[in-house]
Amino acid sequence: MPPEPLRIRAATPSDLAAVGRVSHRTGLLGAPIGRFFPDEALWADVFVRPYLEAGCCNFVAEADGRIVAYVIGACDPGALPRWARTRLVRVLLGGLLRGRYPSFLRDLPYLWRSLRQHGERAPAGRYPAELHINALPEARGRGVGSALMARFLDCLRARGVPGVQLATTERNTAALALYERFGFRVYARWRSPFWKPYTGRVLEHLRLVKELG
Repeated sequence: MPPEPLRIRAATPSDLAAVGRVSHRTGLLGAPIGRFFPDEALWADVFVRPYLEAGCCNFVAEADGRIVAYVIGACDPGALPRWARTRLVRVLLGGLLRGRYPSFLRDLPYLWRSLRQHGERAPAGRYPAELHINALPEARGRGVGSALMARFLDCLRARGVPGVQLATTERNTAALALYERFGFRVYARWRSPFWKPYTGRVLEHLRLVKELG
């Protein structure tokens, strides 16, 4: 039997749990991050919720009514910091008080490393937008990345956004091929020990950019 056709639609804040689940299961360079960051709900609140509530041009791919891939982004480089200043502490305190993060202490090392992680960024004036795109293994190889990327970039153009940037690593070969097909180019490269506790290696990070004029 052929796989269920994929349906692309706009994402909403109500998709938080489902998008967070996909993100959590692909957070370790395309593999599950749960061994190092057990709380899926906390992962979603920190790494997905800001985009769904303050970002733009967010889309998901569904198969049989279940979200299997997504692209989330922000058009304005100040949108996510503004969200964090006004919402993040309340979200995290509420989650802790409701017991949504039972393994919080085990999550802290990764969170701390994320806060200390610094990398090259392209000029925000030329490339104000940013994006994250991920798909579950069963959705890969079906054109879902291309479909989501096309919708995302069309949305940015419709909003008059001049350019977009993203960060990835040398290990993300499938995504790099996707980005190359859509005209992204390398803006900067740097080696970082961020992933070494999780992969055993220092990886080369890449900042990619694309003009949308």
